[in-house]
Amino acid sequence: MGSDRQNLPRALRRLLRRRRWTVAAVVGMTFFFLLFYNLASYFFLKSIGRQLEESLDQRLAATAALTAELVELGLHSFTDAGEAELLRGTLNRIRLDHELEAAYLVGEDGRILLDARPELEKSIGRPYLMEDSLAIRAAFAGRVQASRLHTIAGNHFKSVYAPVSDVYGRGAVLALEANAGFLQTMDRFYRALYIGVIISVLLLAALALFLILAMLQFLRTETRLYQSERLASLGQMAATVAHEIRNPLAIIKSTADVLREKQTQPEKSDEFFDFIDEEIARLNRIVGDFLAYSREPRLEMARHDLVPLLRELAAGFSRQGSHVEWQCAEPQLFFRCDADQIGQLLLNLLLNAQQAMENSGEDEIILRLRRQSARGRSQVIIEVQDRGPGLQGRGREIFEPFFTTRSSGTGLGLAVCKRIVEGHSGEIMALEAGEGGTLMRIIFPGHGGQGE
Repeated sequence: MGSDRQNLPRALRRLLRRRRWTVAAVVGMTFFFLLFYNLASYFFLKSIGRQLEESLDQRLAATAALTAELVELGLHSFTDAGEAELLRGTLNRIRLDHELEAAYLVGEDGRILLDARPELEKSIGRPYLMEDSLAIRAAFAGRVQASRLHTIAGNHFKSVYAPVSDVYGRGAVLALEANAGFLQTMDRFYRALYIGVIISVLLLAALALFLILAMLQFLRTETRLYQSERLASLGQMAATVAHEIRNPLAIIKSTADVLREKQTQPEKSDEFFDFIDEEIARLNRIVGDFLAYSREPRLEMARHDLVPLLRELAAGFSRQGSHVEWQCAEPQLFFRCDADQIGQLLLNLLLNAQQAMENSGEDEIILRLRRQSARGRSQVIIEVQDRGPGLQGRGREIFEPFFTTRSSGTGLGLAVCKRIVEGHSGEIMALEAGEGGTLMRIIFPGHGGQGE
């Protein structure tokens, strides 16, 4: 991706930067909208819960104050057993009329003096009375005081404490408890809000990922479009240059042939005529490379057995001087491809391998063919390995057009190879071989992009 970005002209790089800012702006605006929405929902729920709790406190306080007045009007002494039973009935009636959970009297020592439900007076413990000690002390001081919210076994309830006294001035605290089940409903709303926050974050991440992938796809599309336009221009230029160069080259060659025939002492001039022939051939190869790279390859796809095709290529190349070791465990390997293009591809790679080993003292090239399965899909792997100096950190650059490490090269050979591979829906990569040298690996889909 870095090389694609470097190949883009300045106008496209500016457009890419604007797209980046657009993606960042969309993601940022979406993030702040979701943040504002979720925070607003959270504070709204908090406000509703607070208002409901305050309303419950006010209702309990009013009920407790009224009940305390009724208790004091009908109560002569806390210690009288008969009055205690009448008071118990009064508290139980008030509990039922106001749909309260409990109503009881608390003494100064913190013990339950009397409970509206006698079966609970001794059998149930109320450990939360210790937590409400400040509210109880406030009630003994003469104020009606509500407790904080209590939760036991998943049930929410609140207590309110009001002062009462008998005719002898002995004081106690009237405690009323009310169910706060509406807060359980609020808890469900909070859980729904938390789930909504998690979903929002996931959606935001998905949106960001989608926009980033869309931007990268846009970059690839723009890069391909730019390269296609550049190749179209290069093709027109190459055709013109080829016409303008090849015609003079033909004239130079024919003139050199005529002069060779007219030489009276050919043994003294043959070397110079050989130089002319070599340079004409080199210029023709350069022009041919330009034409090969600038033209869009037209593939004639057919089903071929790669085993004999590559084996014959290795044998033919070996006959020209370099030893090519052929490695293939498959008796047959059919692949839908353009056989001429595959032959040109491998010939270029073998020539590159041969040139890489010119000064290394090695001459062995390995050509491998195999089939493998990756992620449940069949792949055809072709590898060309040499024992030259290796990539020297230029694994990505070598496929760029016009990049070459040789003074006489055009830098188009591997670029042409890459176009042939991509035309077959494949991938080519340059790797450092484990024992030194370079490993060129070509990966084709098992169906050759067109179906076997």
